[in-house]
Amino acid sequence: MKNVDIISGFLGSGKTTLIKKLLKECLQDENVVIIENEYGEVGIDGSVLRSDNIIIKEITSGCICCSISKDFRSAIKGIISTYNPDRIIIEPSGVAKLSQVVKEISSEVVNKNISINMKITVVDAVNFEQYIENFGEFFVDQIQYAKTVLLSKTEEISNSQLMQVFKAVRKLNPNCPIISTPIAKVNGDKILKTAEFRNKDLMEDAGIVRKTLNTSHVIRRMRSHSCADEVFDTWGVETPKCFAKREIKSILDKLKSTVYGNVIRAKGLVNTEDSWVQFDYVSGKYDINDVDYDYTGRICVIGTELKKQEIKKLFLGE
Repeated sequence: MKNVDIISGFLGSGKTTLIKKLLKECLQDENVVIIENEYGEVGIDGSVLRSDNIIIKEITSGCICCSISKDFRSAIKGIISTYNPDRIIIEPSGVAKLSQVVKEISSEVVNKNISINMKITVVDAVNFEQYIENFGEFFVDQIQYAKTVLLSKTEEISNSQLMQVFKAVRKLNPNCPIISTPIAKVNGDKILKTAEFRNKDLMEDAGIVRKTLNTSHVIRRMRSHSCADEVFDTWGVETPKCFAKREIKSILDKLKSTVYGNVIRAKGLVNTEDSWVQFDYVSGKYDINDVDYDYTGRICVIGTELKKQEIKKLFLGE
């Protein structure tokens, strides 16, 4: 039986950051294959994760629990037969329901060969209130079906705000360990051992709490959607365009405007006048960092009611 780890979380929560940390700090000696699911047509995170000893299987143009579920199941079987990995890490799209991802993995097609090991959901503490209010059906599902919750960006909010987020997560998932210490300050091995429940003594040391509380709570009722395609839009492109860094900053600032729809997430790897850069935009905030050379520029935008022609003009001037 092959261990399968699911690293779930809403758009821009920090799933890829967590995977990179685990690979670097505690999985160096394992034969690991990553299944990377991008909701848009253009894959970004696979390039970010790629290294000489890590195999990446990218599945794009949809959510693995919806329109491309057959591709997902085929990918798992193919990976097992071709690479015989010690561990398969699955990073679903940020708009995937964790419950449906687990259902796909547990299907008769693949469950004879694999066992679900970790189910970690990375929760954006900064945008928690916004996401649970506007996208609760997806956001709440990812929390409720997790075996471990890691709160990301906790260093960007106050202690009182963190406590509010912590209590809300605990109500949604009464029994899972919750990691609230900033991810950069927690050793990857402690995260791994906690998520696998191999060492309960590490929980207190790592700022991790596992406790059963009263589960009575009220969740805003929303119309049930069978798939993310009914709620979210995406726009993506491959481009050889060489950007100026100041141009990228200007573009990302403009994405905050409703002229382009409700942009939740934008990410890209693009060429600039003196280096390649990676940009990450999440609900109005963004980072731009220099990265190693990549083969061609790629941009992906995800949100609701996107004005795709306006977004195209913004990035490409067309």
